[in-house]
Parts: sequence; structure tokens; C-alpha cells
Amino acid sequence: MCRWIVYIGEQGLMLENLLIKPEHSIVKQVHERFLPGLCYGLEDDDKEELETEATWVNVHGFGVGWYTDTFKEFSPDPTTVKGMRPAHFRTIAPISTDLAFEQLCAHTASKCILAHIRNASFPPSVETFMHNGKVADFPLFRSDVISRISELQMVVQGLVLPSSVPNSNYVFNIRGNTDTEHLATLYFAHLDLVKAGIWFERRQFLACDLQIPFHADSTDALLCALIKTIDDIHWIQHQRKVGAFEPGNDRAGNKFNLCITDSGNQMLACRWRDSKNGFPPSLYLSLTAGHKLNRKYPDSKFWKAEKNICDSDVKINSVSQLIQENHIGPTDQGRHVIVGSEPCTENVNEWGLFDPNQCVTVNETHKLRIIDMMKFFQAGREHEFEKYRFSDVFNRISNQISSYKGDTPLPMIGMRAQAINLPAPKTKVFETELYLKKKD
Repeated sequence: MCRWIVYIGEQGLMLENLLIKPEHSIVKQVHERFLPGLCYGLEDDDKEELETEATWVNVHGFGVGWYTDTFKEFSPDPTTVKGMRPAHFRTIAPISTDLAFEQLCAHTASKCILAHIRNASFPPSVETFMHNGKVADFPLFRSDVISRISELQMVVQGLVLPSSVPNSNYVFNIRGNTDTEHLATLYFAHLDLVKAGIWFERRQFLACDLQIPFHADSTDALLCALIKTIDDIHWIQHQRKVGAFEPGNDRAGNKFNLCITDSGNQMLACRWRDSKNGFPPSLYLSLTAGHKLNRKYPDSKFWKAEKNICDSDVKINSVSQLIQENHIGPTDQGRHVIVGSEPCTENVNEWGLFDPNQCVTVNETHKLRIIDMMKFFQAGREHEFEKYRFSDVFNRISNQISSYKGDTPLPMIGMRAQAINLPAPKTKVFETELYLKKKD
């Protein structure tokens, strides 16, 4: 099971202060576990599954990405460059002994940093995609996923839409055989179509007549594309009777702990599992730990955990409780968010554990939203699509496809009629939105 971490904030952070120096940095997570509260209150079967996964060692490579303004700074016309662009370092060598990585981290800072034990997927443009988990039974239907990507590629090429990959050739952009690479490619194809749907409306209607309340570079667009991606995986698995649709196996399903960043100032992260029983891999959030990671603050120091708090069966705050109890800053590090498979500092009061199927978004204005992902995959989900105006996005794309005059008909794009109908949660779902506090 791989591990990832992301930092996004209004102030920069040294890469080594996030990835190497902390007492439980992601470099140490290659072979060490720190999972406070993960198994608290769970049934024995669920504990056993999560604890077994936690024993796996991550030795399959490492990737780090960081966003910079360099591309914009040296562009002939900086006004044409939106946001920051990602730079990358990837290696298959053991990261704890890679001297080049240490030198890079010691002399590089960024306002948006992502790192992934295993191979982090290369982003096609300004977005970056990370995945911890698995697409259930992926080898059995890999060809179906490629076929679906080909269909989306036909639409993008047929309508001559802007694309995040060269020549709009998504299939050719897949550089390996892993589930993550195919999932990322499927996602970016959907994201390009979601953006196109929003652009279609803005070209056709006056501002006062617009139905879609968000723009193409918003976290709503990121979320809409993610829902479409998961829906496609579900449809294929339903046709094949595998994954979450495997008869008689209530623990079969997908595990999607995902992070998507856009332009270095927006982020979506979710902890997802769609089997009838079982829990997703661990995922934690902090809105204050960045202060302790920044060496320039005199009171910056790491806090050593008591031995018992390292136990995965000890209760800590959930993300919802972290927000409700107001452990959200502000700090000298400014407004920031850190999400990781494991906390990188041991002061667990600063961290909250994601609930299953919970999604967190942060946009460029530092607005944070907690969203229940389950509602988009249960009976009656059409109301949620209407509420979020995602249906209007699908309709705009479908209208363009219907008016296409080419020789080969284009496949239609929209939500499938088949929903997975996830079981209702046992506790009340917490959703909220707020603006992170700015330090006076």
C-alpha cells in the first residue's frame, strides 16, 4: 500500500521540512507506521484488514512534485499563464539513501508540495493526481477502461476541444500498466470534458442567464470529473460482475484515497471505499501543523507523542471534530492544509482522521468544504446532481455531441442509470464549508 502527502498554503515551505525532517516524515513511512485512531471502535474483521495492510513495506519508488512560478516568470507574455506549474522528481531508488533527493529538498521551497511513495503519476498540465489504494479486479477489465478512455478521446477530438494531453491522445499518454495510471487518464479526460461543458455555456449565454455557478478552473469542476470517473469504473465493474458488484463478497470494492491539485492553489482529497463492508486506507488532515514544520519560526519544534497515542486503537479527532472544535489556526505559517496517508508530526491534536467516503476541497480563496461523497452514488442521486448543477454540465456536453455533424457518431456523455447504492452511514454525515482564518 503506497503513501502520499500534500501541502498547500499561502506561504511556502521547504521540501525537506515536510518530507525529510519531521519525526514521521513520508521518507520514514517507507517502513514505519503511525496510524493514531485508525482502528478505534472498529469490529475485529475491520481492524485485522487495516492492520494487515499497515504491515506492507513501500519500496516501489518515489515521486515528488512542487509548484513554481518559473514558467510564468520567463514567459514572453505572463498574462497568458494561469497559476503555477508543477516540477517533478521521480526515482525507483530507495528514497532514504538518495543524495540527489536530499539536495533538492534542502534547497527548494513551494506553496504546494506533493509526494508519493511508489510512482507518482505525471500530470498532463497544471493538475497533479495521486492515488493510494486499488481499482478492484483491474486486470480483468483493463481493456474496458481503455475502451472508455478511447470514447472520451473521440469526443474531445471530434469537437476539437482543449486537451490536457498532446494531440488529445489520452490512450497514448498511458505509460504503464498500473491501475493508477489508467484511473488518472480517465479522470483527466473527464475533467477536460467538464471544463468544455462550462465553456460551452459561457459562450452561448449572457452572465445573467448562466445555470452553472462555477467556472472551469474550480474545485467543483474537479469534483464533477471525479464523480464521473468513479461512475465509469462502477459501470464497467457492474457489467463484469467484479469489484463492488462481485456476488457474495461484501468486502470487494475499490479503494480510492485520491488527491488532485490544480495550479498549486486548489486541492481535492478524498478517502473512499465502495464495498458494503470494510474501511478505506488511512487519511489524515491538519490545518495547523505547517507552523511546526517551518524552521524560520523560533518556537517551531516537533512534539514527541506519548507511546499510547501511537496505537491505532486510541481515539483521536475526526476531520469533522477537528473543524467543529476549531483546531484550525490561524498560525504564523498562514492559511494552509496538509493531507497525508499518515500524520507527519506526532502532535495528534493537530490532526483529524477522514471519515470513510469523505471529500475535502480547498479553493484559491482558502474556502474549505467537507463533502459526503456517498450521496452521489446512492438512490436519488439525481437531486444532488441538480443541486450542485452537475447535470447542467453534462447537458451542455450532450448538446454539443448531438449537434456534431461528423461522419462517425460520437458517444454520449452523462451519468449512468445504474448507481451502486452504497449503504447509509451509521452516524450523521457532517458537511460544511468555511473560509480558513487569516492571521492578523
